[in-house]
Amino acid sequence: MRILQLMTLATLAILILATGCGKKDEKPQEDQTTTNEVRETFHVFSFDGPLAARYMVHFLESSHQAVLFTHDETLILDSQPAASGAKFAGERIMIWINGEEVLMEVDGQRVGPCQASPLQPILAQAWLNGTNFWAVGNEPSWNLIMGQERVVLLTELGQKKLEFSGLDKESLNPETPYGSYFFSHPNGQKLNIEIIKGRCTDSMSGEPMAVSVKLVLDGKEMLGCGTGLY
Repeated sequence: MRILQLMTLATLAILILATGCGKKDEKPQEDQTTTNEVRETFHVFSFDGPLAARYMVHFLESSHQAVLFTHDETLILDSQPAASGAKFAGERIMIWINGEEVLMEVDGQRVGPCQASPLQPILAQAWLNGTNFWAVGNEPSWNLIMGQERVVLLTELGQKKLEFSGLDKESLNPETPYGSYFFSHPNGQKLNIEIIKGRCTDSMSGEPMAVSVKLVLDGKEMLGCGTGLY
């Protein structure tokens, strides 16, 4: 049964996007990270739930659990038997992913169905392109893409781009990406990235993410949220 559940997760993002259940289209900023690695299972899912709230789920294949990030808390959900699909439940919340449908219950009351958030296709495409960590910030606007081949920082709504050497898997584990990273560009610009453990809510979209991110570019500090992609 657990094998069936995990296989369902592998096709979840594709099924949801193919059926068009997401909200309005959002054009992602260009992901400059590429890889020859074949990726078959995406373990991060962002969806819209009750009262227009955003949620993000990290599926932990090794422990058969799911980490659910909401706007105000982080919950660990355990895998549950299901006739079909993948079902996870905690003390108060249950999520059930069955093909192209996502159901959610709070205190035994169904509050779904839910649908993929506009961020999901952006994360899925970044993951397919080999990105191991993705982050975003506002005021000023920036987008950080970290992968094995290169690290890319986009600022001013993607108009300015800085590229640095990439990080191998030993240096950046997408499941536990916490730590500090320092980069120096040939043009003399210096970038320090600090990834801090703890749920973070994007100030623009309300999207809950797994970690907080602080960037310092040439002495200028920029704050935001991020998530490992695996």
